[in-house]
Amino acid sequence: MMTTRKIWIISTLFLAILTGFRFLWLQYNSTTDYPVASQGVLDLRGWDSLNSHSLPLNGEWEFYPGTLRYQNGTFRADTHSSSRWIQVPGNWKFDDEPYGNDKYGFGTYRLRILVNPGKGNSYGIHIPSINSSSEVYINGQLLGHSGKPAESKENYSPLDVPYTTYFTLEDESEIELVIQVSNFDNFRSGGIVRSIKFGPESTLRKDLSFSRNMVWVACIAYALHVLYGFILYLVGGRDKRLIYFSLMILCVILATLLDGERLLYTWIPFTYEWSFKIIYLGMLSGGYFLHQLIKGKLPLSLRRRASLAYELLCGIAVLSVLLLPLHVVLALQELYIVLMFIPCFFLPAVMYRSTAKIDVDNIFLLLAAIASISSMIWLIIINIVHIEMISYPFDLIIAMICFSAFWFKRFFRLSEESHKLANTLKQADKQKDDFLSTVAHELRNPLHGMINISQSVSEREQDKLGMNSVNDLQMLAKVGRRMSYMLNDLLDMARLKENRISLDLIGISVHGVASSVIDMLHFMTEGKPIQLINHIPAGFPLVHADENRLNQILFNLLHNAVKYSDEGEVSVQADVQDGWASISVADMGIGMDEELLNRVFEPYEQASSDGASLRGGFGLGLSICKKLVEMHGGTLKVRSKPNEGSVFTFTLRLATEGTVDELTESLIAAAAIVSEGSRATDAQMTPYAELAHNSSSERIRLLAVDDDPVNLNVLRTIFEDETYEVVTATSGKEALTLLESGGWDLIISDVTMPIMSGYELTARIRERFSIAELPVLLLTASSQDKDIEAGFRSGANDYVTKPVNATVLKSRVRSLTNLKKTVNERLRMEAALLQAQIKPHFLINTFNAVSALSRIDTNKMDDLIEELTTYFRLGIDFENSNRAVPLDRELKLIRSYLFIQKQRFEDRLNVVWEVDDDVNICIPPLTIQPLVENAVSHGIMKRGEGGEVRIRITDLGHSVEVCVSDNGVGIDEDTVKHILDRQRSRCSGIGLLNTHRRLKQFCGSDLRIESRLGSGTTVSFTIEKQN
Repeated sequence: MMTTRKIWIISTLFLAILTGFRFLWLQYNSTTDYPVASQGVLDLRGWDSLNSHSLPLNGEWEFYPGTLRYQNGTFRADTHSSSRWIQVPGNWKFDDEPYGNDKYGFGTYRLRILVNPGKGNSYGIHIPSINSSSEVYINGQLLGHSGKPAESKENYSPLDVPYTTYFTLEDESEIELVIQVSNFDNFRSGGIVRSIKFGPESTLRKDLSFSRNMVWVACIAYALHVLYGFILYLVGGRDKRLIYFSLMILCVILATLLDGERLLYTWIPFTYEWSFKIIYLGMLSGGYFLHQLIKGKLPLSLRRRASLAYELLCGIAVLSVLLLPLHVVLALQELYIVLMFIPCFFLPAVMYRSTAKIDVDNIFLLLAAIASISSMIWLIIINIVHIEMISYPFDLIIAMICFSAFWFKRFFRLSEESHKLANTLKQADKQKDDFLSTVAHELRNPLHGMINISQSVSEREQDKLGMNSVNDLQMLAKVGRRMSYMLNDLLDMARLKENRISLDLIGISVHGVASSVIDMLHFMTEGKPIQLINHIPAGFPLVHADENRLNQILFNLLHNAVKYSDEGEVSVQADVQDGWASISVADMGIGMDEELLNRVFEPYEQASSDGASLRGGFGLGLSICKKLVEMHGGTLKVRSKPNEGSVFTFTLRLATEGTVDELTESLIAAAAIVSEGSRATDAQMTPYAELAHNSSSERIRLLAVDDDPVNLNVLRTIFEDETYEVVTATSGKEALTLLESGGWDLIISDVTMPIMSGYELTARIRERFSIAELPVLLLTASSQDKDIEAGFRSGANDYVTKPVNATVLKSRVRSLTNLKKTVNERLRMEAALLQAQIKPHFLINTFNAVSALSRIDTNKMDDLIEELTTYFRLGIDFENSNRAVPLDRELKLIRSYLFIQKQRFEDRLNVVWEVDDDVNICIPPLTIQPLVENAVSHGIMKRGEGGEVRIRITDLGHSVEVCVSDNGVGIDEDTVKHILDRQRSRCSGIGLLNTHRRLKQFCGSDLRIESRLGSGTTVSFTIEKQN
């Protein structure tokens, strides 16, 4: 704020300075004591300043009204119109109004100029404006014109533009200047309305050049203000007043070019009508833009009604200029001037008020208003009084400088305030991040406790709780996991801001990472009809990246795509561009508008359309992705349109051969060092672990699966001692093929593999083997909860985080292989124990048969006793707890069993043997015998007439097929489907389930059961000879 007295003092001094400089300019550029024409004669012979000054040809001229002395450049001797004296410059006036107006008509001006004689003297005449057409004759010669004067409106052409003509005298001492003028359009003025300048050619050229240069200086100064106005608008806060300011200055530039020397008319061939209309349009536009500039400073009462009325009047006035004929437009000239001056006179009052009550910086706007109005008032005075002076742009330039001072002062003040505010916000942002990081750390433990308790209760009390309660507990766990992801994002963001994240750059397969992430996300689609597709080819080049962070980038992008998609396809694809991999994640979700695109990578930003902001999260995932990509030296961009989905594309540098070779050497070397360390650690193992490790003389068979040969070499190095047999596979498909050979103790699989990820491989293994039957250990680059949970969901037993620590890995392997051995031994002991538990009715029936034969046929009785002894001896032999026995031993047990049954059932039991010669393989003990016993007891003996049991053993080259079939009662289809399901099968005895599980453990083979009710049953399996 500023006191009223101070404002008045500054304003008065400022106006006085402006007026003083104006008078000094007038004094400096005025031609004093120049001769004036009298009765048509201007005598310059005694004026010594003629050689150095130009002068206006003011005074009394001879005027011939209603007469044009020259016709097509030829003097007309037949014109006898009387002449009279007329003051130039000035409006002519025809008393008789021959054309309906005293300004309409035509006539001839004549002036005799007397000069000192001199051969070759060159002179010039400059005509700034004559309404409305003119021709200049010097000593009878036509030297210049504007338009075409004529004695009728139909024949004349109006045009009022400045022009200059030069001529040379040959010893003449008199110059006859004749100017013919016609006006049939401008009813306000006609004739020579502005002073005509005369002087030596060099002097006149210099004066005109100076005047035009002043116009150029003014226009350039104005244009600079226009430029910085637009620049401030673009780089600043988009304040519309800056646009109005720049447009108003453009109108000032237009007025400058149309006034004084009227340079614009010499560049652009305006018609006579448009030479007026362009002036009025500039006036109205300048007034309108000035009004818009100060409208916000007006009192509220004026702003609502008066502003609207003014804008409406300006619009009507502009339409009238554009649409109405010239004579009507000229008649409305006063209205246009008033409309232009209204905001000009409001401006000082408004600026005074705002300076006194609101903002001291507005004093610059007040001074600018004073300078602008001073310039306009002087312009009116000059045109009314006909003061001849060179263009004086300094008032308006000073006004522009004041405007600039206001904007720059305001800009720097706001910049300083913004800087202070930015520092405050940075401090607040840091405090916020510290707070969120602390909260995230503090919430993790109770949150995980909540998740674990809810899962435990839902699993433990599932039979007691209602379905709604179980669903609520599962929902509680799901919400807890979501919160856990959000807390992890908060912690990652804090680490990124503090530069506490380092990258372990290696050559890695993008296809493999994408496959593993997609497998993770299959559990998180929440039942949406969404397809997750990996379009990256398996042979895509390796990228130079941190596997854990690449996993995180792709997970965040794909999870974001799933979250904001309700259906359709979410895909990931990649291509190579100039040594870089360009990886894109596309979805068919809700998309984003331009506003959201501009801030989508900012922290805590989320979509806000269609209720998308309610879909959860902090809005940190994309920001984390961008920072991680930039840490790799790449870029992350997005393309999107509302309701058309989004495409996120990021770039990573391709891994070069040198990088891969160097990495290979370092990994192998590191593996060797770690392996040595692990052997040293093994020597210090506890006695219990050592005992468990050496409990069996058999080597532990490990199947290692990884697409990277380097990683496989590392695993071979770690498990190079004699205890382990390591077989490697470079893909999930190859691993599944190797599983058919059976006998594996543990699968070690990398998560990130092309085509089939470790998660998918584990899920495929679990379709055939339970967690206890064949353990799976996953190697993952990420230790985040979502990755670990995805592994356990797919059926993994355990995981180890890469880079692998050999001691930790070997400890986990021992634990899992010991579990496997325990399960195998339990199955074998179960089979042996069940076989040893001979069923009482079998013994009673056999002894009854012995008793009966003792009376009938003692030889048969002896054979039966001998076979029974063999059956007992082989059935309860300790060898049944071994991993495998020769096939002949198993067949001998079966023959004893069938001989006993044949003696009992005689013709009701028929046995057919189809055994190929020289089949020497080992099989799990008690494998075929339970199948034969099941065929006899539950197949043919259920029929009154009995039936046939066929035992077929076929050599297939690399493998042997064993098939036991009967033509008994058969099994219904539903029972066949679930008879080998340990969860649903409730059979007792040795049964098919135990045999099936032991076969899978031994050779990876399954029992194949084919049966139809009433048609019998066939049970078969295949064993590879290498087993």
